Amino acid sequence: MFHLASFRNTGTSAAATLRACLVLTTLILFALPAAAEVPRVENGAAPANGLVTASLQELWRAGGEDDEVFFGNVGRVTTDPQGNVVILDGQLSEAHVYDRDGEHQATVGKEGDGPGEVRRPNDAFVMADGTVCLLQGFPGKVIKLTADGLPAGDATFSAGAATQGQFGVLVRGLPHPQGMVLAGIQMTFGGGSQSDQNYFFSLCDAEAVEQVSLSSKQHTIDYADLVMDEAAMDFVWNRVAVDVSGLIHVIPGRNDYAIHVFAADGAPVRIVTREYVPLPRDEARRDVARRIIEGIAANYPAPAREITIEDSEQDITGMWALDNGELWVQTSRGDAEPPAGAWTVLDVFDENGKFTRQLALPGGHDPLKDALHVLPDGRLVVVAGALEAFLNQMAVAGDEDAGAEEATPLEVICYEMTN
Repeated sequence: MFHLASFRNTGTSAAATLRACLVLTTLILFALPAAAEVPRVENGAAPANGLVTASLQELWRAGGEDDEVFFGNVGRVTTDPQGNVVILDGQLSEAHVYDRDGEHQATVGKEGDGPGEVRRPNDAFVMADGTVCLLQGFPGKVIKLTADGLPAGDATFSAGAATQGQFGVLVRGLPHPQGMVLAGIQMTFGGGSQSDQNYFFSLCDAEAVEQVSLSSKQHTIDYADLVMDEAAMDFVWNRVAVDVSGLIHVIPGRNDYAIHVFAADGAPVRIVTREYVPLPRDEARRDVARRIIEGIAANYPAPAREITIEDSEQDITGMWALDNGELWVQTSRGDAEPPAGAWTVLDVFDENGKFTRQLALPGGHDPLKDALHVLPDGRLVVVAGALEAFLNQMAVAGDEDAGAEEATPLEVICYEMTN
């Protein structure tokens, strides 16, 4: 259930983004193509082929107490065209590259403002030509690096004519055959304490120039009356995926299990739904949500007048497109209600949007504290201790029962499925 990606990158899913701008929403509008004209694939609550328990084999692990590599806060785990695993450390402003056997190959990027340098990146992805892109949150910028870590330019998101006083934040990015897809916030400051903001999720070219707007949300915030509202903060950060052919998947609604699918040119293809009842929050989940938002609020110059937490979990906590055409979706109910011996359950859709099966992941991981990443070839990566690392970076106290014990170093564990 770990929702770090929701506030980045999460990751948001975006710590840097929300530190900069998320507060009271006074007007919300999701802009999508006319749904009535888009074919729908409607699925029931149960998959066609039932529940399958994965058989997992650990391939390698990195970080932890005995490794030479130390991770501050892992914000993204992805791959390059050769299948190497790229691990973004948003706190230390660098990405580590591991080969398929878990051997450390390179460290890409470093903190700074010079060529090829970045500050607290929210996300990372690798283009088809091997260019590594680190998404600096604020001010929003795509920092490009060669596979060897050499500067390869940068890009700033743009959509239409620039407005005086406008600047942006980047939260999420994914590679695409036509360039990249980006999610973030454009902010315009006028007089007084108010700011007009536009959340965007857009198909862009290789220089981050918007080609098609896929989803957006408009609102105005008032910094003189700071309210940290979970529903107002919500956007598509961790509910997006792009497959190898360029199909773009996005779930706009926090509690609306409807996957909007767009073609490689941004044209709507279909909407895939699945019967789903939102999960009511217990006290532990409310506490996690509140501590995350408290961490974000602590970065504002003035205290928040109010922090508002939703009574239910968001339906979707992660989504990944695999090279075989399947879409794997992590849900709050899958996190909270796994079968015995499993720690979470994923919904699996085929290339036509049919809900084919559910996949239970065995093991002793904790979905409240550990983060799951699924790679395009089906390998699974778990970041053990992800929630604790995020809260430590945001200077928020951890669990009360942890006492004064030293924080456990982050550990990254890579698995493959053998069935």
